[in-house]
Amino acid sequence: MADFFDPHVIGRVKGLELRSLRLVESFMVGMHKSRLRGISTEFSQHRPYVQGDDTRHLDWKVFARTDRLYLKEYEAETSMPVRFLLDTSPSMFFRSDEAAMSKFDYAATVVATLAYLLMQQKDTFGLVLFDERVRSVLSPKGSGGHFRNVLDVLSGAAGGGRTDISAALLAVAPQVKQRGLIVVVSDLVDETDRLASGLGQMSFLGQDVILFHIEDPVERDFPFAGQTIFLGLEQEGKLLCEPRDLRHAYLAERRRHLATIRELCLRFGYEVEDLPTDTRLDVVLAGFLALRQERRRR
Repeated sequence: MADFFDPHVIGRVKGLELRSLRLVESFMVGMHKSRLRGISTEFSQHRPYVQGDDTRHLDWKVFARTDRLYLKEYEAETSMPVRFLLDTSPSMFFRSDEAAMSKFDYAATVVATLAYLLMQQKDTFGLVLFDERVRSVLSPKGSGGHFRNVLDVLSGAAGGGRTDISAALLAVAPQVKQRGLIVVVSDLVDETDRLASGLGQMSFLGQDVILFHIEDPVERDFPFAGQTIFLGLEQEGKLLCEPRDLRHAYLAERRRHLATIRELCLRFGYEVEDLPTDTRLDVVLAGFLALRQERRRR
């Protein structure tokens, strides 16, 4: 039984953090700082006093030096609840000879790695396995025991029905009580016309969303030659054809499909990150986290 805990990947990313680029608010104490100003735990900056401001936050020491009134502003330290939505549809269990592992194994290692980081950050994390409906739910918690439960659920996952990301998002929505982060990990073999409703609901709830697009290299490059039988991994049937006749149309449709998903995410201010299974996970994940951390800092 695989546990998807890869010490090498953990070692590469353990100095980084998974943070929300949107407002996060909570009464719990974690590592994440909201942009909500008020009485809190960490000083942020000064700003000039404006008539009507609360005088309790005046910095009298600065006034004594400058003869000008300035307010002290603070950043509220918050925890960030994260929910991982992991696709367990049959296409996720595909692995070509060019890939080191199946799409699901790659995706599950991503989830395990990020869950470990969140545990170190003292943030809470939950897990939802889904295909055309939700198959398993672990509500967000932050303990070591909960992390082991996440690994156990990942190890026991099996392929089910077709992918329906929107249905999973809408099923999770009633459980969301606090602003946080939703991480969808899928090969995005899904109908795009319904996706907007799920993403829109998350936006309405104030959630930040990341879509990790897991792809096998043969899906990306279509390197086939000679008469080939193609089997649909999500009940699409089979097709016997000459790949050269199909390649151009396939790649064009794939680009259109992914562009549509990116446009939907952009509409709500969400990110889509490509994770090819022939790419070293520690490298691509470290790069993603570092870039996101720098964007948040700016």
